[in-house]
Amino acid sequence: MKSVILLFFCVCCSGLVFGQEEDDYYRAPSQRRDVRNNVYPNLDRKSVNMYLGLEGGLKSSQSTLTNNMDGLLGKDKGRDFYWGIVLGYSMNNVWSIETGYYKNPSYVIQTVSSGRSIPYTYRLGAALQTIPIRYKRKIFTIDPITKNATIHVGVGVLLSPDAKNKKVGEQSFISRPNDPQRKDTLRLESEAFLSKKGFAQGELQVELHGRVSNALSIVVFARSNISPKGLITSNVEYSVNKFVTDRAQQLSNGINFNFGLVFRYNILQGYKYSDQGDSE
Repeated sequence: MKSVILLFFCVCCSGLVFGQEEDDYYRAPSQRRDVRNNVYPNLDRKSVNMYLGLEGGLKSSQSTLTNNMDGLLGKDKGRDFYWGIVLGYSMNNVWSIETGYYKNPSYVIQTVSSGRSIPYTYRLGAALQTIPIRYKRKIFTIDPITKNATIHVGVGVLLSPDAKNKKVGEQSFISRPNDPQRKDTLRLESEAFLSKKGFAQGELQVELHGRVSNALSIVVFARSNISPKGLITSNVEYSVNKFVTDRAQQLSNGINFNFGLVFRYNILQGYKYSDQGDSE
């Protein structure tokens, strides 16, 4: 369902892009919005923008398993779609600060051997309500003439108020023999817990900005989330006739990767003037 929503969003935004007015680069100099400051050449002018953005992406995560119980238990990579909104402030398209909201999927993927080629697979964890706070800075302009494509890097912190020590999932498998002469009951139980250490997570990112029009930009990003190992922990017990004979633990890794797109629209645009002799 999430992937369908993202596809619908991309189609809508594509229609918005084609409906945009002609870019300033193709207008006569006297008709451009961003006309150079020739009246007061001693003043330094910088553009300031406030923008809204809609983002969607894919989060890739991995985990560590302490015991596979002789091949009975396994793990797999997590791949979760997510969406979010951002509100930001940009100075001269050089640096920017932003915040927003998105649901941060935090899961471990556990597998149990079924005796066939395809194991049983299930997810344990939660989607955290997350508020990002980011600082980004331009490091390179790909096209120095039009300045429509730039590369930015940034750092941030992700705040998740609902990250608390609590149980977030459980799963159990019970096997009873068909032979009435055998009365052994085999049970595999798994309980997953969320840690309050996930309240604040770090973030590193690199972005490619493409300016579609004077107001609309498309951003391609790659991010790395840094959190304590074991943000999600699954405790597994294997028992025979209610006696525990083996244990295992699965812990989410501390580094995850996000890849996606942001459709960014300037809702307020203006200029900041200062004397060229002043330092900011």
